[in-house]
Amino acid sequence: METRLTRLEALIPTLATREDLACLETRMSASIARVETTLHSEMSKLTWRIMALLAGLLPSLFAAAVYVTKYTN
Repeated sequence: METRLTRLEALIPTLATREDLACLETRMSASIARVETTLHSEMSKLTWRIMALLAGLLPSLFAAAVYVTKYTN
């Protein structure tokens, strides 16, 4: 019993306090907000790239399909 109590007493100084957790929560929420902003802007850029690719590719594919159906036997 005494060894268990000694181990617990040795562990207590390493535990986080409420103030430590509040500080950590503040830092984490700021970091998460920064990641969300970056992720949102990168996804928006990627979406517009895909739209531009499709806007150029689909008419080309349609023109190729029309050419194949008209001029091949």
